[in-house]
Amino acid sequence: MRLAASLPIGALVAACGGDSNTPPASPTFDPRYADHDLIPREGTPAPTATPEPPFIIPAGEQKLALMPGTPYETPLWIYGSGLPGKIVMSLGGVHGNEPGGWMAAEQLQAKFRPARGAFLVVPRANKIPIRYFERTLPELGDLNRLYPGDPNGQPMAQMAAQVVDTLRTYRVDCVIDMHESWAFYKDRPQNGTAYLGQTVSTAPSEPAITFVRDIVAAVNSRIQAPREELFDRPFPGPSEGPDARPGGPAPPGSPQGSSSLALPRWLPNITAILVEMGQQQPLDRRVALHVDIFNEMARRLNVIDA
Repeated sequence: MRLAASLPIGALVAACGGDSNTPPASPTFDPRYADHDLIPREGTPAPTATPEPPFIIPAGEQKLALMPGTPYETPLWIYGSGLPGKIVMSLGGVHGNEPGGWMAAEQLQAKFRPARGAFLVVPRANKIPIRYFERTLPELGDLNRLYPGDPNGQPMAQMAAQVVDTLRTYRVDCVIDMHESWAFYKDRPQNGTAYLGQTVSTAPSEPAITFVRDIVAAVNSRIQAPREELFDRPFPGPSEGPDARPGGPAPPGSPQGSSSLALPRWLPNITAILVEMGQQQPLDRRVALHVDIFNEMARRLNVIDA
């Protein structure tokens, strides 16, 4: 072996019966393997991965439940088209003293049906405060301050965790969280939760920002009075800082979390939209505007026909 190792390469080839003037075979094709698959033939394209089939929710209606078997159990309705398409969701009743939100979600549950993709709706996410017409109850926690939730936390932290799990399981593309605020955003003397009426907010990234602006512009073209004008509100607001939670701070001592606008942190492919209707206008009009915003979103995602 020492002898072979010390020979020049030409002598070594000759000693083995080869021709020192013969160039080495191509590294991508060796004729000795012509009938085998050990080395790919020259020019053979690399295999391509099989594309994942589209996620399709079967046609028809399903009624499930969030937090089943507990006092907080609430219906989750799923309406599938049986066809590929975007999957959208309406979340109502997060706060019990904001009836426009849960009534709009109930109206959508009764009437909205997707032509493509699917539609999910939770009309009364926090049903006990709705019964008492309270924003929430201290022992429950504030659902819109507790995302991504905690399966072992307060009842509404558990609800937040189940909402996130639902969004993930059904691959929801866009969720609209329906709320109300006491006064109109255009009348605000300063930033504050009492003056968020007629705002539509989303996470501060594209394409969500442009998507929301286009929805707002379209709905504004159909409003019936100047006071109904909608505003695409930046989030975080200019004086709210990077860790802001829309709607104001959580009560002292309560578990810390985020609003639904932060859902893209845990669900990167989702567009989360939070709508606030001003309560200083008739309830039926607040409901109608909530529904109009949702329908406009669904049209732009081709879930329903234009």
